[in-house]
Amino acid sequence: MASESPASQASNPAPDKPRTVLACVFCHQRKIKCDRKSPCANCIKSDQPCIPSTRAPPGAGRRRVVKDLLDRLHQCESLLSQVASHDVEGGGGRPVHPGTPGSTTTAAAAAPSPATSWMSYEEARKQPSSRPSGKIVRDEGRATFMESPLRGNVFDHLQFTKVSVDDKENEPSTNPSASCSASERDGGGEPPAYQKRPMDFDLLALGPVEVLRLWQVFLDRVNPMVKIVHVPSLEPLVFEAATDRFGLSPDFEALLCSINVVAIMALSDAEAVQMLGAEKSAALRGAMYALKRALGKVDFLRRYNITILQCLVLYLVSLQGQFDRHAVWILTGTLVRIAQRMGLHRDGELIGLSPFETEIRRRIWWQIIMLETKYAVLAGFCDTLLPPNWDTKLPSNVNDVDLLPGSSEPVKSREGATEMAFCLMLYVSRAFFCEHPAPDFEAVILGGGGVGGGAVIPERSKRFAAQPLEKYRQLIDQFEERMVAAERRYTNASAGGIHLVASKVRSLTAQRMRDMILHAREPWDDVDLLDAGGVGGVGGVGGVGGLGGGGGSLGGQQSFFRAWVITFESDINWYDAVDERFKWYLKMHFQADAFSVMIELLQWQPVGTLVDRAWRVVDRLYHHHRELYDVAGKRENLQRAENLLAGWGRRELAFRNLGISCDTPFVVARLRTLEVFRQHQGQASLPPLDQWTPATGSDGGAAAAMFPCAGISDFETFDAGLPPPPLPGSGSGSGSGASAFGHLGNSATAAPGQHTL
Repeated sequence: MASESPASQASNPAPDKPRTVLACVFCHQRKIKCDRKSPCANCIKSDQPCIPSTRAPPGAGRRRVVKDLLDRLHQCESLLSQVASHDVEGGGGRPVHPGTPGSTTTAAAAAPSPATSWMSYEEARKQPSSRPSGKIVRDEGRATFMESPLRGNVFDHLQFTKVSVDDKENEPSTNPSASCSASERDGGGEPPAYQKRPMDFDLLALGPVEVLRLWQVFLDRVNPMVKIVHVPSLEPLVFEAATDRFGLSPDFEALLCSINVVAIMALSDAEAVQMLGAEKSAALRGAMYALKRALGKVDFLRRYNITILQCLVLYLVSLQGQFDRHAVWILTGTLVRIAQRMGLHRDGELIGLSPFETEIRRRIWWQIIMLETKYAVLAGFCDTLLPPNWDTKLPSNVNDVDLLPGSSEPVKSREGATEMAFCLMLYVSRAFFCEHPAPDFEAVILGGGGVGGGAVIPERSKRFAAQPLEKYRQLIDQFEERMVAAERRYTNASAGGIHLVASKVRSLTAQRMRDMILHAREPWDDVDLLDAGGVGGVGGVGGVGGLGGGGGSLGGQQSFFRAWVITFESDINWYDAVDERFKWYLKMHFQADAFSVMIELLQWQPVGTLVDRAWRVVDRLYHHHRELYDVAGKRENLQRAENLLAGWGRRELAFRNLGISCDTPFVVARLRTLEVFRQHQGQASLPPLDQWTPATGSDGGAAAAMFPCAGISDFETFDAGLPPPPLPGSGSGSGSGASAFGHLGNSATAAPGQHTL
């Protein structure tokens, strides 16, 4: 066969070059080797959807070059405008705010020189007007705060000398990591390839209808208590996400996932089934998993902005009571650092931001303060570890409709109730203790006892005795005076809803602290008690001392026990005062571990005025937290229930030996009907939980003592593994319990409502 002519050979197309298979999105995000199959081994092992990466579009490098040139041009214009303003006004004028994404915004008032404007943090706290104000710059597409004059000068020079053109970026990239890194470095360009994919509603098991329902729940129950978003600006995006799944940015997708999570947490079990068609726990697991995936996409440690910060705040709100407190505190530190990196710790007015952006940043920063304060306390710190040089003002008392994103008019606070009422009351209280820190308040209340509740050290008692409780009484008076002024300005109880809750912040918070001080044992009483040999009993039965392994721990353990009883009484007062829509937020602050400790201490104290109050607290808390009845699914609930039944058994035995009957609390009767406890003691079936009406505590006699006819001396023959009875002369009758508890004895005759449950 004759060979083919060159013309015929040229007519045959050359075979296509084999296309390079890119690594999947999951392997690229995790920076692990992908076998480039579909699905790949890593996705199969991790049970993840294997999504192939897409190549960078043609011309992506050229678009980046153009954008870099525009950014450099805006940067030069901004710097020239600042220089011109200084020349005209002699260096003391206000800066120009270009309003472009690449512009650099300076402080409202420039100091004569960097040397004179720089000072220490302590001096800056005292003289905020003389502090280095810093500026917001755009660094790799991120809004970054610069306070150091030296680093700010370096950044300004780098903006001029930065080389943006790279020959490799002019060609379409075949490397998935190269295309992704280019898009990540470009603040205004497209995010990675998954941006244009539809939002994973299947992962959430939510449809558009469910998303809109959860958005409404967020507006009704979450937004009034956690004001960090601007609803008029966000609502159109939510509707767009529900109707069109394409085109969502990863930032907004993460924010929407966080909104779904906190909205589900605000639902009851029945509402979750009715609204979402799934149990609340299952829906919450799916929504939380979707939120974690969304946060993994945005790479929030490098690509942070206001939207991502709002998402992280809502995420940390949802972790309250759901996650390890120490891990959450560490995550909160990351959140504080991101906010500090964005300059939220400096008030927007001082660094020349627009009124709208200033207000949003204030709301987010103060919510971060509340989160960091709570998690710091739960992690074992007496005070927060916020940066010492923050000066962000309180948010303005305005509704969302009063804030216009494009307006340059200063925001004017209203007089009267607004959507910010509850948040402002919390922020005012936190601001007071920022100005008047009291890190040793707990130690003074506990009488100088050790952290572990061990023996009281005389040296510590004497040291705290030199700090009389009168100091803290005056501090609480000042606090209540500040809160009364805020209550008159921000709240209106007659409006109901969140305004009624806001009006309770002052009274309930101050009452809790006053109760702590009222019943605080004088520090030297511990030493006197030990010197007198009175280790036999508080309230006539020295059970708490038995827990501590000796009489020396008696005072410390009893102080802890009293503090937790007062704390949980205050929690119950909160539950009774708020609307059912907002009770979810309070329940997230429930300290289940401290509740377990109180029950453990309670099981060794069968009688006493404080013991009576503690049993009422237990009964009411189980009523409000019905998840505590789930002893089959959670080990800690089972252990707590066992200790509770053991304690009530000792109490029943004590009264039975005396021939005195006692009414069984509802929680005890209910626990005894559970299968795991039924073998010990059979009980008749009880009515459903919904039919139980807890006592309101309005009966002053019932609030005084559950068993007023029983004197302490009546229990001298009782033996249930407890320490010996009190020594002769310690008193008998109901009055001895009052003297043993110090000021607690007077609470039995207090006016109704002072310590009622």
